[in-house]
Order: sequence, then C-alpha cells, then structure tokens
Amino acid sequence: MPLSIEREFVYTFASKDVESVLRVPVTIPYSQPARDLTGRLVFEHNLPCYIENDLTEKLREFIDKETDKLHDENATEAIEKVRQGQVDVDKLAEAWEKAYKQEVKVFAKPEEVSAEQQFSEVYHSLIHSPALETLLNLEHTYALTIEDLIQQRDQDLQHLNESQQEEMQEATGKSYTDEQINTMTQRNIDNYNMIESKWTNELTNQQEIQRREYRDWVMKVHEDTKGSNTPKYMQRVRAMTSNLPEAEEEERHAQIRMEESFTIILGAQMKTTHNLRLLSASILDLCRHKPHTVGGVMVAQPQRLQTAMSLYSKNLCGMIMLVDNRLNTYSGLKKEFAKVCERSTDFHFPNLEKQFTKIEEELKTAWETRRKVAEDNDKVSLKSTGSASSGDTQEKSLKLFTGDFYLTKHSNLSEVHTVFHLVTDDSLRFDVTSRHAVILALRNIIKLCCRYDITTLTIPLLLTHEMSEEMTIPWCMKRSELVFKCVKGFMMEMATYGGAEALTIQFLVPLGISEELFSGISNMLPTIFRLSNPVMAKSS
Repeated sequence: MPLSIEREFVYTFASKDVESVLRVPVTIPYSQPARDLTGRLVFEHNLPCYIENDLTEKLREFIDKETDKLHDENATEAIEKVRQGQVDVDKLAEAWEKAYKQEVKVFAKPEEVSAEQQFSEVYHSLIHSPALETLLNLEHTYALTIEDLIQQRDQDLQHLNESQQEEMQEATGKSYTDEQINTMTQRNIDNYNMIESKWTNELTNQQEIQRREYRDWVMKVHEDTKGSNTPKYMQRVRAMTSNLPEAEEEERHAQIRMEESFTIILGAQMKTTHNLRLLSASILDLCRHKPHTVGGVMVAQPQRLQTAMSLYSKNLCGMIMLVDNRLNTYSGLKKEFAKVCERSTDFHFPNLEKQFTKIEEELKTAWETRRKVAEDNDKVSLKSTGSASSGDTQEKSLKLFTGDFYLTKHSNLSEVHTVFHLVTDDSLRFDVTSRHAVILALRNIIKLCCRYDITTLTIPLLLTHEMSEEMTIPWCMKRSELVFKCVKGFMMEMATYGGAEALTIQFLVPLGISEELFSGISNMLPTIFRLSNPVMAKSS
C-alpha cells in the first residue's frame, strides 16, 4: 500500500488559435495548496496569465479526485489482506482502539486520580476544617509512641555497650591471646549489630502501621463528614487524645532567641515587596517539635500548625543545610538531622532512608549527564574515565562536588517542608567571592524556590552552622555583606523571570554569636536592602 504515488496531470488550453497541452507529474496526496503549484507551473513553463484561475480549479479537482482514488485503492487492498488472513484481526483491532483512545478525546479514558493525589486533597480539606485539632493531636499521639520506642532502643543499646566494655576491661586483665580478643570483639560487634537491626525493624514496622492507620483514619473521617451524622472516628480519637501527658517544667519555657524582621522593596519600575528575617538559632531548631502547653497540657506547637496547614499549598517552607560530599547520615549534623526525622512518622512522604536511596539512583544519571556535557564542551579529558572499570564508574557516579545539592521532602518537621542539602568544603573557612560554587548554588536554590512555590527559605548567612576561632567580627561582617548582596541580586533576577510575588528569606546565624555582632549584621542589612518605610504626612 503506497503512501504516495505520482499521477500525470494533463491540461489543454488554447493560445493564439493553437491548442497546447500541459503534462506534469503530481505527487498524490499533494500537501501544498493548489494555488502554489499553479504559480510554479506558470513561471517554469511560461504559461499565459489568463489561464491561471482555470488551471488552479482543474488542478484542485485533479488532486482531490486522485487523492480519494488512492485512499480507496489502499483501503480495498487492506480489506482484501484481512479477508485473506494476511493480517491479524486482533492486533489490528488493538491498534485502532489505541489510536482512538490516544487521539480522539471522546474515546479517551477519564483521568484517574491516584491514591496519593486523593489523600493529599482529603488531608488539605480536613486540615482546614474543625478536624484540625483532632488531626494534630493524633499525629502527636503517634509521635509519643515512636519517641518511647526510640528511648527503649537507646537504653537497650547503651546497656549492651556498657556490658561489652566491662567484658573487654576484664579480658585485658587476663592472659587472653590476640585471637581470643579478636573473637570476643567480633562477637560483640555481631551482637550489637543484631540488637540494632532488631530495633530498626521494630521501629520501621511501627511507623508503617501508624502510616497505614493514619491514612485510613483520614479517609474515614472525610467520608463521615459528608454524611449528616456526627463523625464517629473524630469522637473516638478526640477522646483518646484528651489525656495527653503534661509537659515537663523545663520544657514549658521556650528559649528566647535573637531575631530581627524587615520588609524590603526590590526593583526600580516593577517593585516587589519581600520579608527578611535575621535570627540566631540552631538549624535543627527549625526541624524539632518543641513542646507547647496550654493549661499545663502539651499541645501542638503553633509553628507546626502553620506548617501542616500549608503542606499542600503554594506557600511552602524550605531550608538550606550544609553537608559534606557523602550521601549518608552516619556523622555530624546529618546524623542529628536523621534522628530528628526519625522521632515521628512521616505520613505523606517516604522516610529519609528511602529518599536517600532514590537520590543515590538519580546520581548515576546525573553523573552521566554531567560527563556528556563536559565531553561536548571539551572542558575535561575523559581518557581515564573511558578506561575505568565498572567499579570505578560506580564510585564516581556517586561523587558529589562542592556546590551540588539534593533535596528531601518532609511533613513531620516543625517549620520546614523541603530541605536543600548543599555540599560544601573547607574553602568556606577562608575568603570567598561571588563566583564560588556555593554562592552560585544559592542562586539555583532560589530559582527552584520561585519555580515550585517555596515562599520561605532559610539560608545560613555565614555559610556555616557553628562558630569557630577564625570567625572574627571583621570576617563575619565581610561574609554577611557578600551573602546579602548576592541574595539581593538573585532575588531581583528571579523577579524578572516572573518569580514569586513575595518571598520570606530567613538569614540564620549560629548560636553563640555575640549581641554586638548580631547588632552589627542587623544594622548592615538596611544599608544593602531598601526598607519599606511608611510615609509620615502631617494633616493641615
């Protein structure tokens, strides 16, 4: 069955009492208008202009007739093949069905709402309803159960560790051979790993049970609210959560932290208003659930309430956390952050370990993309990479460089929805410029925030989470000025791209900073950003 064929077009016309015949091959079907072909024929064959309209009409009739004839011949041939059994009827029917469903809207399948999307919509409706209090109390009750398990695990591991240390001390005072010491050490390690694995499995199972029960409860409460009866599930959970334990006395008094807030205006012609906040706190304070009491009873923290209500909205909260180039949670700040995430069940997103596994898979693709870009631009030599073994390739594919960042999503943190894990190195301890990889990463992060409705972003102002000896007052002031100016430029750049109307940028300085330095940084901020001050007018 030819998709196209050439047919001869014959046209007869009179010119100066002489009959002339035009014979030209025409490809059928002809995709261009007949008028265009007429113009070409008149120009190439020097035809008289008075035949142009008639030639166009005859040519259009010829093209339509031959096109219909070709389609009829192809259809007849196709039907004949089906009759002779040369074509599988079932496969043909499947192909037609697929074509209709994908190309014709009337026959297309209705868009199916996934279970995750349905749960997010139901949760968003409940969190903005009278069920809000009960919903947060249920989350808090589940968190208490997880914290109790974690406390039992830590006590069990601590007791095991102490007993093993005592055993090793007794062994050192006896005449044990090196082989016996090594055997005892290996046995202690195996026992510790076995106990730790046992508690990890129990904690994971408990979180999965809570996640399943919580989702079922949310869907059932949503169904009950549609009816005329009083939601029975809400009554049951409210009764269960009305006996929450009272907070300890030292937990009832929140630590007062240094904080300053500003409202600024960016832009010359198209002005945009943004909020800036300078605060001194630990980066993990934005993640931990801090106790809050009303009448002596511990209830959900107000910041946690705001975070829950904006979970499925266009006002998300992000945070930048500085990490090393290893994708794990074995030490340092990453370990403490993992412990905070572990203290309660995430009912909306995968846990931190599963997200890291997904990131590890994506790193392989990212490395291949980066290698191809570098190869195209002739920036690096890839001779060693081409001759590397598969093990070397896998090791390189998981390597992170300074300025790279990966993000994780959370619904069980106090004031944060998204965490940007920004890879840094020791070069930040010295003077850096606006072209440093970490500074350029801030631009990319702010760009992502504007693109994906993250309207609140916390940035470590000094590009470090802890104060050290080399961080003198001049050093801190210079670093603050650099970050302030760069962030201002990035925000103005995003405004030209049609970014968020209003951003809230929180500049975080480490705990332990002096009041004098904090005041100096606070006074510097209005000199770099233009504040939105009210105009005072006197009435006559």
